[in-house]
Amino acid sequence: MPRGEFPVKTFLLLSLLAASAAEMSAADVQGVIADWNCVQPMVQNGREKTLRNNRGCSLMKNYSRNAYGLITDDKKYYRLDDPGNAKIRQMLKDSPDKDNLHVVVTGDVEGNALKVSNISLL
Repeated sequence: MPRGEFPVKTFLLLSLLAASAAEMSAADVQGVIADWNCVQPMVQNGREKTLRNNRGCSLMKNYSRNAYGLITDDKKYYRLDDPGNAKIRQMLKDSPDKDNLHVVVTGDVEGNALKVSNISLL
């Protein structure tokens, strides 16, 4: 191996690992739960307007959905992973106001996805 080749490869590998770690970070994210299929219209048009115009987005009569999203106050949104969806489904079952379930989700953020480690009510 030529002199200097190993440090360059090591540097490149460490740079790649650092970039990957930057894309995935642990966080506590606060927001309101919504049907994942309704998240974008809610962010664009407002939750109340979307709920009024599309009753299918309401979780009150049928809260069991395939996927849920978390909408933050600053209009960012994240899709919950399967274990997170199961936790939310149980929380919704016990909630009287299913369209206003405000939570704190602790987990790893990967783009607009949340790998959930814990969820608690606000």
